Amino acid sequence: MSKARQTVLVTGGSGYAGQFLVHALAEVHTVHYTFGTRQLTSAPTTAVAHKVDLATGDGLQEVFDKTAFHVVINCAAISQPGLCESSPDVARAVNVPIHLVNCILRQEQSNGTRAALIHFSTDQVYDGSHAMWREDEPCSPVNTYGKTKLEAEQHILSRLPASFPVAILRSSIIYGPPPPDPVSRALFLQFVASAVRGGALTTFFDDEWRSPVYIRDLERLVSRLIEANAALETRKPTTSDAAGVTAAPTDGVPGSENALFRVAWRQRVFNTGGPERLSRVDMARQVADALNCDYSAILPASTASVNRGVASPADISMDVSRLTEELGFHTTPFNEALREIFPPQPVSAT
Repeated sequence: MSKARQTVLVTGGSGYAGQFLVHALAEVHTVHYTFGTRQLTSAPTTAVAHKVDLATGDGLQEVFDKTAFHVVINCAAISQPGLCESSPDVARAVNVPIHLVNCILRQEQSNGTRAALIHFSTDQVYDGSHAMWREDEPCSPVNTYGKTKLEAEQHILSRLPASFPVAILRSSIIYGPPPPDPVSRALFLQFVASAVRGGALTTFFDDEWRSPVYIRDLERLVSRLIEANAALETRKPTTSDAAGVTAAPTDGVPGSENALFRVAWRQRVFNTGGPERLSRVDMARQVADALNCDYSAILPASTASVNRGVASPADISMDVSRLTEELGFHTTPFNEALREIFPPQPVSAT
């Protein structure tokens, strides 16, 4: 697959996922990123930082005026459900990327560069009434966070014509090592590791299920989508898929890369989670196993026993077969990722 250098904009580049993407993509591509209040201190020297208010759009058009982007990756969001409930207008202003979509459209009108959009959504667009959700099932989010993220998806797909490549990634809990720069919110994996190491009794829900996704998988997935988009730019489109969207010929493209070439010219939603349905207790116990700790700090509890002040879907585990079937992409089991994040320590000689 092509390794052609692309010019990429990562919005929300100072957040958890954004930081990892900036670092990973800068090794191959020309990367720009936006930040709100805190520029990254650890960003690659080649990465270009832009201070932007994504709620109002202040500063965003200036970024597009200076640079034509091949790919835009939108990681920006207010993702704390409680904060979204208390400040719904602010949540909507940030989570529904009206200004970003307008800039993408104006870019094509002004210089002919049609940017592909990779947008991070959430599993919380589902209502949690059953297990293993599929992308084509009706969405009925139960909280403001999920509602704003669903509105974002709808806005993107209604405003960007079918000729614009769009991949919407409905991610579950994103976990991995600590980010290069600190982030303002608590990180689930680091919270769990601290709890089981410290031994203080900590409540974990045994009736709330997710499909947590490894940050390194997101790096790989986004990189492959960018590579597919770059390859398509060098090939003359000759065919149409069933939806009437132009697709590039795939002759000579090996194996599962065929799917990547086709999908990069379509607008598609992907459940982006790990391959397993895990409760919070399941996750905590696997973290304890990886750290060679016992389960004494893990207190299983029902969600009904705790008032979190915001509605939360019970089971938003996801069927991720579309990733495999259409992109040839497999995500990492939770316990395998934990072995990478917390490698076994050598036993010291006594």
